[in-house]
Amino acid sequence: MTIQLHGFTSSAKRYIQVQSQPHHITGILRKMLCLCGSKYESKLMDTESTYFECEEDGTITFYQALNTDEVQSGIWTYLVYECAESEEKVFRDKFIDTSINYLQKLLAGQKLVQDAVGIYEYLKYKFYESEYLDVILPSDWDNITGKAIANLLLEEFKALNSSSLFAENIGKKYMNTVINKFIQLGREVLETGSTITDFELRQYDVLKNIRIGEIANLIIEHNDYLLWQSSLPSKSKAVEYAFSAALDLICRIN
Repeated sequence: MTIQLHGFTSSAKRYIQVQSQPHHITGILRKMLCLCGSKYESKLMDTESTYFECEEDGTITFYQALNTDEVQSGIWTYLVYECAESEEKVFRDKFIDTSINYLQKLLAGQKLVQDAVGIYEYLKYKFYESEYLDVILPSDWDNITGKAIANLLLEEFKALNSSSLFAENIGKKYMNTVINKFIQLGREVLETGSTITDFELRQYDVLKNIRIGEIANLIIEHNDYLLWQSSLPSKSKAVEYAFSAALDLICRIN
C-alpha cells in the first residue's frame, strides 16, 4: 500500500513527526536553491514542494506550499522507519510548529541558532553550515580552554575536509582517526583541568602513535606538486605531519 505525504508517494515506511531542527530547515533551503537556481526569495517561494533527507538522524523534512484558505505553507519533519507493506502509517503531532517562519528568516539573511549536541556535531555544522547557522558549543566545552581547543579542532577539520587527498579511502581513514583522537584528547584535557598548551603539545604525541605509512605513500603516489602547493603550509598539524612523513619517505627512497 502506498501513502501520500506532502505531495510525495511512499510505501513500506512509517513516519513519526518531530520538531524541525535548524539543520533540517537549511537542508530544505539548499534543495530549493538547487531546484530554482536562484537566491531571490520570490523565485524560491515558487517551489511547490521538496524534501530533504538527513541520514545522520534518520529524518526526512518536507516543504510544501499550499494555496488554500484552510492550510498554510509549512515544513514537516519525520523520523522514518521501514515497515511491512500495508502497515504504512503517519503519526502526526498537532502541537509541533510547522510554520515557515525560520525559513523566512534564512531568506531574510538571518542565521538560525543550532545547539550542537556534541563537539563533532559542532565541527560539522561550523564547517558545512556556517553560512546559515550560528552554532553553539556544547555546554561542557563552553569555557576558555574548551573554546580554544574547539578552534584548533575546527582548523584541523577544515584543512582535512578541504583537501581531495583526504576524501579517498586511505585519506578519509587518516582524517577520521586524527579527528577522533584529537577530540578524545580535548576531552581529557578538559576533564583534568589542563591547559591549551598541554593540548597542543600532546597533539604531536597523538600523531606519532597513528600509522602514517599509508597516507605518506598515498601522497607520493599522487606525484603532484600542486597538491603539495595547495596543502602547505597548513594550520593543521595533521596535514603538516602527513606531508612531512611523505617527504621523509622520499628522502629514504632516494
